[in-house]
Amino acid sequence: MKKLMLIAGCSHTSGSEINGEEDSPYNRQKSYGNQLAELMGYTPVNIAEPGSTNTTIARSILQWFSEKYNSNEMQVFVVVGWTESTRMEIPWHRPTWYAAHCPYGDYAATTSTDYLRINSGWPGADPEEKVVVPEYQRFMASNEKYLEILSANTVLQIQYFLKSKNIDYVMCNTMHVFYPRDIHTKFYIEQMDSTKYYNIENSSQAFYQKYKQLGFVNTKAKYWHHDEGPHRLYAEELYDFIKVNRVHN
Repeated sequence: MKKLMLIAGCSHTSGSEINGEEDSPYNRQKSYGNQLAELMGYTPVNIAEPGSTNTTIARSILQWFSEKYNSNEMQVFVVVGWTESTRMEIPWHRPTWYAAHCPYGDYAATTSTDYLRINSGWPGADPEEKVVVPEYQRFMASNEKYLEILSANTVLQIQYFLKSKNIDYVMCNTMHVFYPRDIHTKFYIEQMDSTKYYNIENSSQAFYQKYKQLGFVNTKAKYWHHDEGPHRLYAEELYDFIKVNRVHN
């Protein structure tokens, strides 16, 4: 029985720019997810992709299970590093080859090519995208609460999917996902399993924000990513969180 740790997320989970490169074998190896796999005795399967939205992350998990999972041959533990809720993806009429920018991932969800990712600060890659992207960025800036609710539904989608298959998992935030619960998000957040979701609502404890506030600086990075030090510390935090909640459960 193979023990696999499926690791899904955005650039912070892929280990982007740990050594200054967008993607590399070293970055994957030193990412917090791969280091957590080492601590727990699993073989890492890191499918995180830079620029992913939360719906991208969820769909990559669903596609991996639909294509790769065999309950008779593998024991899988899933790590989900949710990204900031103010990202979107939209159905797109021609292929987008995001996987080409992260060649060292252990699996690429082919469904990602059917969507265009909209991130704050990215104007688009070609003239057509540069017309469309700003329109969605304006929507995102005016509808943060809507996107937060969308992320909450996405979290629950994966939570219930994994529980339906009796798959153990841990979730965390690598960037800001949720504000403190309010009338719009209270119901959704209360349905989330806090024993398997590390610091659901505490944005200051999200991976990137936490270690930035603690003064860690990656001089090799161009786009706001940590080096191997914070990744190791975060892997240890998640490991301790998992151990404590396994005892209590």
